[in-house]
Amino acid sequence: MIWPPAKAWTSKVCINRQVHFVAINYGGESVKRWVVLMSVLDSSVVVKVSWSQLVDSSDWESGWSEINYVKFSKLVNSKVDVRTAELSHPSNDSGLTIPITKNSVRPWFYMN
Repeated sequence: MIWPPAKAWTSKVCINRQVHFVAINYGGESVKRWVVLMSVLDSSVVVKVSWSQLVDSSDWESGWSEINYVKFSKLVNSKVDVRTAELSHPSNDSGLTIPITKNSVRPWFYMN
């Protein structure tokens, strides 16, 4: 997978009833890379996922996919149990800030 991460992601398990997420921030180096994802439909559902877990095709899919989800995950971080003040700040290249301060904005998904 290409680093930095694309913005659109689909979880293959329901996380707090959500499956579609936006990568709002990322960081780390080498094996300690991480990505903060926020639900498209419910901004209170915020998860911080390791890069290795995100690129595992059994857990996540780049882009927004319309598949049936039966499994539910207990790996849920919401604004209630996570300090989102540290997590919910979009990266400069997210294209989610106003005004957009960078000419280079990460794509929603990468073409294979």
